Amino acid sequence: MKNLDTKFPKRALSVLMASATTLALIGCGGTGQDDQTPSTSSTQFSGVAIDGALARATVYLDSNNNATRDPWEDYAFTDNDGYYSYNPKTNTDYCASSAPASEKIYCLKSSRSFSNVVVRVDGGYDLLTGEPFLGQMSRRVELEESTSSVDSVVSPLTTLLTNVESSNDRSNLLNALRISENDLDINYLDSDGMGSVNSGLLNTALKVHKTVTILSDRLNDNYEELGDEVGTMNDPSSEVYRNLAQELTASSNTGLDNILQDTQALTRIMDNSERVLRDLYQQKELNLPEDLGSSESPNQLSRVVNIASNIPNIVNRLIDPISTIDTSGAQGSARALETFVIKSVNEGRNDDSSIDNAVDFFTNEANTTLVDALTSALSGERGDLSALVSNDFSGSDFDSEEEINQASRLDDSAQPLSLLAGRTLKVSELDLGSAPNNLKDSEVEFYFTGDTDAISGQFTSCVKFIDGASTDGTLGEGNSRGELVNGYWSMLGASSDNRSSFSVLLTIEFLGATYQAILKPNGTATIANTEYERIRFDFDGEIKNWYSVDGLTTTEVAPTSNTDCETRLPSRVGI
Repeated sequence: MKNLDTKFPKRALSVLMASATTLALIGCGGTGQDDQTPSTSSTQFSGVAIDGALARATVYLDSNNNATRDPWEDYAFTDNDGYYSYNPKTNTDYCASSAPASEKIYCLKSSRSFSNVVVRVDGGYDLLTGEPFLGQMSRRVELEESTSSVDSVVSPLTTLLTNVESSNDRSNLLNALRISENDLDINYLDSDGMGSVNSGLLNTALKVHKTVTILSDRLNDNYEELGDEVGTMNDPSSEVYRNLAQELTASSNTGLDNILQDTQALTRIMDNSERVLRDLYQQKELNLPEDLGSSESPNQLSRVVNIASNIPNIVNRLIDPISTIDTSGAQGSARALETFVIKSVNEGRNDDSSIDNAVDFFTNEANTTLVDALTSALSGERGDLSALVSNDFSGSDFDSEEEINQASRLDDSAQPLSLLAGRTLKVSELDLGSAPNNLKDSEVEFYFTGDTDAISGQFTSCVKFIDGASTDGTLGEGNSRGELVNGYWSMLGASSDNRSSFSVLLTIEFLGATYQAILKPNGTATIANTEYERIRFDFDGEIKNWYSVDGLTTTEVAPTSNTDCETRLPSRVGI
């Protein structure tokens, strides 16, 4: 698992540095193999992606069901509310001929003929937790020859059924989940169109996806070529879902909780999923890593299945499936659960005792008041996981409501971003490396445009990335002194009545692809006698705190070239 606390992606920034050249090639007529332009003909696929609602996730038509988007497969992105093609909340048709370019990226259409196709979703940001979405979700859609539009919910529940073929198996699986066929089409975060949360379906969906996330991550850590090698699945979650569905189908009377708490069943799921990954590695002639399977290394899987088996009890404590819960309560509970998931996927091979402390904290009835205090503190726009994921969930710093509030909410010094249009924000990495052969210098400067009181618009950014450079002036691979990159921005949760937000979502287009990033104010910090505004910068699933001396300033003149960017971001390491 990528470290969600500390690492910023060198690979992603290296790619970003090459963006201007690539975009120029595309503008002049590139290869055309995958021009990253969503299709605009024939059948329209619309719907919503929910674990929590997923903003800026990639949604695509996986025609060969190989769990990765091939160059010929149509795709789009989900909008700020998790919808694609059409948003019923705003009554916006992103596929309309009059839709501007900034909206057409949410339109999913295809001119290809399908009898059935898998709609698959990955990436993006979970609006319930405010964190990057981990894993994949999917739904198999049946089409008639005359079908011109399809509307569907994509969720953990639909994902379990993606590869279930017989009607008998489908019935057994639904029975194991204690849900009906109609439940698959319910947006459990907004079941009546007025914001009502279906606590039973939310409880079931979170148990499923968070268990799959923890198990998949252990496999992902071992099989690192997945998602990078052409033709391999993006991550193992599709296989873990497939094998979980088989366990549930075979034990429909046992019920979901019993299967998810059964470490032997979870081990079988891991074994069967790993077998597929190893076969794929051999087909692609990739170097096989060690086998984690219980038949050869029984201790390799014991820790992860033991951790994952706690998910049902934790979810049941946080979200009672038979009690009413409002949106705020769902948000606080989902964030508390996500803290446990992030701890689990970040653990690696050395046991982290704070995970065991967290299990006790959430499941010990003596902690009822403190758990309620935590979910309350995490709800709302100031709820924050940054410090909480490194807390050990024990001791004097976590034994009172006051201490819990301090650990799980943004500091009062953190102020929401507002009135971005016409403003500039420069963020810097403070680590400058060391001479003579490991100098570092990374900075990004954003120039936001739009109407004065806009809550969305376009941006231009200058990006400097130097890593592993030498004092003789030699730059490291993929480094750049300044590149001009363009994209779109929008303030999550903002409206005409509240034009500020703690999360600004960025859509960045480069290298023939589209990436998502998010900016979050994270308070102030004084370092070496200089006071900085701390900005959490999530880029392509990686999270890092960057620093700004001046915060938002008025834009005088925006850059128009790489040369401008090099001038505006002079070297801080003398090369």
